[in-house]
Amino acid sequence: NKVTMMAMPLLLLSLRQLLPVSSFAAHQQAAAFTYLPRITNRQTSSTNSCASRKMTSNNNNEQQQGLGDIGDNNNINPDMKTWKERIDISIAKSRKVRGSNYVQISTIDYETMEPRCRTVVFRGFMKDLPFGAVEEVLLGDSTQEEDDSSLSSSGKYTDCVMKMITDLRSNKVSEVKSFQTTGKKNGNTVEMVWWFPKSSEQYRIRGNLQFIGNGGPLTNTNDATSNHNDYFVGERKQQWGNLSDMAREQFYWDNPGIPYCSVKGHEQGVPPGGRDEEGKVLPVPDSFLLMLLYPTKIDYLKLGENYRQIDEWKWEGGESRWEQLRMNP
Repeated sequence: NKVTMMAMPLLLLSLRQLLPVSSFAAHQQAAAFTYLPRITNRQTSSTNSCASRKMTSNNNNEQQQGLGDIGDNNNINPDMKTWKERIDISIAKSRKVRGSNYVQISTIDYETMEPRCRTVVFRGFMKDLPFGAVEEVLLGDSTQEEDDSSLSSSGKYTDCVMKMITDLRSNKVSEVKSFQTTGKKNGNTVEMVWWFPKSSEQYRIRGNLQFIGNGGPLTNTNDATSNHNDYFVGERKQQWGNLSDMAREQFYWDNPGIPYCSVKGHEQGVPPGGRDEEGKVLPVPDSFLLMLLYPTKIDYLKLGENYRQIDEWKWEGGESRWEQLRMNP
C-alpha cells in the first residue's frame, strides 16, 4: 500500500503529459474512484466502530447514572458497618482536632414541654460494663441473672455506652427526673448530636440517660438501686480522679442557675483544684454525677457521599442485637 501511494503521483504526471486534458481528467477520476474506496471503507469502518463504542459507553453511563445515590435494592446488608465501628473511625480521624469531643445533648422541660439543648464533653465509652446493667436501663429488669444469651449480647452492646459528667444541681437532671416522677415511659430518653467537621459526618444518637451518684445509679428519688452499684461507684470515683483541677472546682461552686454573687471573697470556700492542703484530690462530692447514655437508635449521615444509615438496638425473642438499614439522605 505504501509503494502504491508513493507511485500514484508519478503515474498521474505521466498520464497528464501523454493524454489530452479531457482524457486525463477522465482517467484521473477513474483512478481516484479505484483507489479511494479502500481508504474510505477503512475510515468508515473505523468511524462506525468509534461511534458504536461511544453509543455503548453513553448507554452504560446513562444506565449507571444515579446508582451511587440510591444504593443497592436490598438495603439490609449483614456486612454493613455498625455505627460503633464507624464512630470509632471518626473519633480516631478527629483526635487532634480541638473540641472534637464536644457533643450536644437535648432534654425536654416537663413544665413547658420545650426542648433544652447544651454542649457537654464526651469522655469515652464505658469498659467492661455488665450486660445486666444494660438490661436494667433499657428493659427495667434488674432481677434476671445473666444467662448465655445475655453474655453473647453483652459483647455487641456494652462497649457502646457513652460517658459524660454533670452536676446533680443541673437542669438536665431535674428535667429527666420530672418525667420519671410522673411515671412517663422512657422519661429518660434524650438525643445527642455529634458532628465531625474533618470527615463531614453527623451522628444523631437517641438513647436512655442514667446518672451515677455516691451510691450508684439514681432513681427519681435520688436513691441508688442497682445490682451493679459497686461497679458504678468505682467508675464514678475513677472519673473524678481523671478530671482536671479546673473541672473539679466547678462542683464546689454555688448552685447553677442562680444570680451570680459579686461580693469579693465569697468563693474562698472553694478548694483550689478540688484538692486538700496537702495537694491530694478530695473525695467525690455529692454534686458530681457520672452521666451515661445508653444508645438505642443512631441516625448516621456522611455528607459528600450522600450516605445515611440507621442503627437500632432490637430486643426480640429473648435475643438482642444491632440492626442496620441504609436510608435515603
